[in-house]
Amino acid sequence: MTVLTYMSPLIALLTLLTASPLQARVASIEFSNLVATSDLIVVARVESVSAPLILGKKYAKAKVIEVWKGLPIEQVKFLASPTWTCDISEAVKGETVLLFLNKRDQSQAYSIAHSGRGRWPLRIVGGNEYATFWPDVILPKDVATIAGPESKFDFIRSVKLDTLRDLTKRSLAASLPVAIIEQWINAHPRFDSGAQFHRSS
Repeated sequence: MTVLTYMSPLIALLTLLTASPLQARVASIEFSNLVATSDLIVVARVESVSAPLILGKKYAKAKVIEVWKGLPIEQVKFLASPTWTCDISEAVKGETVLLFLNKRDQSQAYSIAHSGRGRWPLRIVGGNEYATFWPDVILPKDVATIAGPESKFDFIRSVKLDTLRDLTKRSLAASLPVAIIEQWINAHPRFDSGAQFHRSS
C-alpha cells in the first residue's frame, strides 16, 4: 500500500468535514410560512438568560406581552444558544422581542424557529416600534422596511411591528380552517378581527 493510497480516505474525510460548514446554510422562508410553521408567536420581554455550563446550552425566560399565535401564557422559556453552524439563536436580558417559536420534543422549553431567524428584536424609531429581521425571512414585496440598527450589516432590515401584526393576522386567516379560527378567538376573549392581539401589561 502506498502512502497516497493510505492517506486517501483521511484526505476525503478531512475535505468533507472542512467543506460542510461552508456549504451549510439556512434556506429562505416566506413570512406566511414562518407564521404557519411556528407553534407560538409572542411579543415578550426577556427577563433572564441562564449561564451555560461548559459546552452547555443557554435558556431564556421572557414575560409575554402579546400572544399572536397559541394559547395565552404569561411566561415562555426558550433555547437561547445555537444548535448548529448557521443557527443564530440567542437572547439578551432586558430586550423586547417578537418571537416565532417551535415546541421542542421532550422539553418544556421552546426553540426559536428557523434556526434563530424567528427572533426579531424591537426598537423605537420615530415613535414607532420596529422589529429587526434577517433576509432569510422573505416579506411581501409591498412591505416597507428601513435599515437595521447597525449600518455595517446592511442586509439586516427592520419593519414596523404593526405591519407584522397585520401580516400575521392575514396569514393565520388564510391558512386555518374556520373552525380552528373560531376556537382560537374563543380562547382569546380580548381579540377580535378589528382589534390588536391579546396584550398584557
